[in-house]
Amino acid sequence: MRMNPKLAGMVLLAAGTLAATTLAARPALAVGAVVNHVALPPGTSIEACLQRGALAIASVGLRPLNTTRSAAWGEREGGRIYTIYCLPQNSVAIFVGAGNASADVSPDVTALMTAFRSGSGGGAPRK
Repeated sequence: MRMNPKLAGMVLLAAGTLAATTLAARPALAVGAVVNHVALPPGTSIEACLQRGALAIASVGLRPLNTTRSAAWGEREGGRIYTIYCLPQNSVAIFVGAGNASADVSPDVTALMTAFRSGSGGGAPRK
């Protein structure tokens, strides 16, 4: 599935902002980041996306952090921090992991995306 250019630009802008925010949260440790995305079905609500994000974070063994209005957060020992940023108005969820090296966080980002797609027991991400 091809993403339209306007949406792709918005995803890149949001991903860059999230990466910068995530890296700023742990400036001494975070030198590597991984960013990816998952398409959301049309009609997905912000609440359903955030619930699915929180379930994915818990299911892969991350320590959940406070969820914000648009993102679910988690961390792993060693200064690794993860964000699932929900943009249902653009039918996308953006995944960011930051840590000592991108190789340290890449497996967790992949696991988060897999858990998010499967629903992690949270059901379909619909209204």
